[in-house]
Amino acid sequence: MNGFSKEADTTASHSSRLPVISVSQGRMYFLGDVGYNHLNEPVTSKSGLQFELQKHTNSRLSISLFILGGRVSGQERNESGRLNFESGIVAEGLQLRYDFYSRKKTKQFLTPYISAGIEYMVFHARGDLKDANGNYYHYWDDGTIRNVDQNDTGAGNAQVIYRDYKYETDLRDENIDGFGKYRQATIGFPVGAGVKFLISNRVAMHFGANVHITKTDLIDNVNNESALSRKGNGLKDKIIFTFVSLRYDIAGKREVPRKSRHGFVQDKADFKNVNFELLASEDADRDGIPDINDAVIDTTANAKVDINGKPVDTDNDGIPDYRDKEMNSGKDALVNEEGVTITEEMMEAKWRQDSLNALPAIVEYLHHTDKFGKENSGVSGMVNANSNEVERSMNKLIPVKFRSLDTDGNNQISPAEISVAIDQYLDGKSKFSVTQFYELIDFFFSQN
Repeated sequence: MNGFSKEADTTASHSSRLPVISVSQGRMYFLGDVGYNHLNEPVTSKSGLQFELQKHTNSRLSISLFILGGRVSGQERNESGRLNFESGIVAEGLQLRYDFYSRKKTKQFLTPYISAGIEYMVFHARGDLKDANGNYYHYWDDGTIRNVDQNDTGAGNAQVIYRDYKYETDLRDENIDGFGKYRQATIGFPVGAGVKFLISNRVAMHFGANVHITKTDLIDNVNNESALSRKGNGLKDKIIFTFVSLRYDIAGKREVPRKSRHGFVQDKADFKNVNFELLASEDADRDGIPDINDAVIDTTANAKVDINGKPVDTDNDGIPDYRDKEMNSGKDALVNEEGVTITEEMMEAKWRQDSLNALPAIVEYLHHTDKFGKENSGVSGMVNANSNEVERSMNKLIPVKFRSLDTDGNNQISPAEISVAIDQYLDGKSKFSVTQFYELIDFFFSQN
């Protein structure tokens, strides 16, 4: 059974009213008159589930309440045929557990234990005696199952049938051995052993086994008073439950302190010597704004700040005034790290100096220019002059291989058009070679 070890006791210095909860999943094996010689056959085991509530104690001995539910079954062939049964089991009980922990260890991860208790068990035996059509099974010497006994006068017309492994018959009501309406309940004594594996102060896993020694010999509907070849061995029935369980100690000490919704540790002792008045007036960067209200705590010395402690940025270009070399940048202007508006001439110079490293900056500049509807003023002026001569001149300026980029037909490669060409090139969808692409960038800057 699941239980409680010293590690959990050390997490709480006093006995708690909150219980330890555990859930166990395992297999149930039957030891009785039917199938008793098949202990090591996995097919004879059935699943079982157990819930337990354990009381906190400050000693190695603990006490718990449990409820166990599951099924047991057995199959056996004897001289008269085959015996089979399946019984539903429900047991409720009280159990004591003793943990073998070392007082010298502050954290014992593996703790062996033994347990013993008393329980009240209810069972209901059923058998697979008929097929799906209601025909009783008759086991013949040739190994077949038929609908007529081999010694019956009509055995010549017997038909072969098969087991459906559905336990449809109430064995007590069938009254094969004349036991009548016997009591389908008993007192039991579960004894077991196992080991606990500690995961945290609150969570542990258990690996163990319990033997449930009962005071009945009728869980399989067979005992030493059964007729002829059905006669049992006279021993009381037993059930073995092997399990793996998960245990949660509600009262266990938290390994990480509980936090409030604001993220502060909810432990008054941590704030005992804190001077909150001094803390509220602390101003680390000496900008006149207390740190508790300061949006930027590491403001540069002598920089002007607003009521939130952020450095003043008069032209809203993202560069604070104390670093801004152009205090009146235009609205939505693209500026460098010094607050100076980036121009096409600056981009061209950067391109001439290092075209490969300049390409990302050029892409950003073109996207920004296109976003706010700005165009090359020199070329636009020429287009807006409505001069046929100028138009003919501009037509000659755009190389034939680049004219397809002039989608608006204004005889100019605009920022929006060159931006599309760059995006296509970077995506591997451009029709231009590397050399032609670089010629296109050069031509764009040369339009002015």
